[in-house]
Amino acid sequence: MKAIIVLEELIKGEEKRIALLKRQLSEHESGTNKLTIMSKASTESSLVENSLLLEEHRAKLDELLKQDLKELEKEENLKAAVERTNYYHYQKIRLNRDKVSSNDVKLEAMMIIDELPNDVHFEDKILLEIATKTIELNLRVHEDLDQNYEIIKKEFENLLKDTKDEHINELGLLKFQIPVLALHFSVLVENIKENREREKLPEFTGFPKFEDWWIAELWQSHQAYFGLYKWKSIIKNLCNTSDQRRAWEVVFANWINIKKVLSGKGKLGYELNYIFDTLIRSHSGLEEELSKIILTTMESIVKDITAKEDFITSKEHNLVTDYVEYKREKIGYVDVKSQK
Repeated sequence: MKAIIVLEELIKGEEKRIALLKRQLSEHESGTNKLTIMSKASTESSLVENSLLLEEHRAKLDELLKQDLKELEKEENLKAAVERTNYYHYQKIRLNRDKVSSNDVKLEAMMIIDELPNDVHFEDKILLEIATKTIELNLRVHEDLDQNYEIIKKEFENLLKDTKDEHINELGLLKFQIPVLALHFSVLVENIKENREREKLPEFTGFPKFEDWWIAELWQSHQAYFGLYKWKSIIKNLCNTSDQRRAWEVVFANWINIKKVLSGKGKLGYELNYIFDTLIRSHSGLEEELSKIILTTMESIVKDITAKEDFITSKEHNLVTDYVEYKREKIGYVDVKSQK
């Protein structure tokens, strides 16, 4: 503040004048330099006047300094709050760029961030230590599932072996999430089978097939959303316990998220999408419908059901998406009727 600078200069001047006036009076008293009666009176008067000004200016300076300190403290607190907010806001980006920690540790750290309450944060160093310990203790993958996870992980790596680096780079952290999801699918299927056998219920014969256009057109047409919703509900009805139903909600959310990400990559994601489908099918039996005949039939069923709902006019769909066409050619798929 300019006022503080001015007051400091005034105080310096007054202190010098007071020192001079005191020296003059001292020399007068010692006889070194006698003052006239008028000069002595004037010097004493100036000393009192400057002393009062000095006291007043010092008091004002103290007051301003206290205010300035409060403002400074307020500004520092605000700056610190902004820095903390930015620190935690960009924490995932910072972790992803970390060259020291392994990808497994970084992925675990990011998962921990997502699970923390909004008002709870850890500094990078502590977060990475927790993530490392979590992996060491197998808290994500239980010990008796670790072997299955390693098998799935190796299978996934083998599927990626002949894939171009540019495609693998498109996976990012999905490269670590996909094997975990395949394991979760596998565990859910085994749990459903065991439960149905124990409860003497009809045998689990597998998941109904999904349709790729549901994902390709998700959020663009109500038929796609409705088809996916009904498919999800059918599988949910195969779950007989609340734990299974909760597990399916989590597995479905992760599955649809990965499928939507890969679908959004267009042709660049075809090979990755195929590898993802292959891994999930291998460990859960889940696969998509490739038959144009069945796809058309299912579309008619969806239209019949949605016609009773208050939806906008139905639109024509590209039932066999470019990716499905790619997959049909890759595996040499032929429609049933075409084989006759």
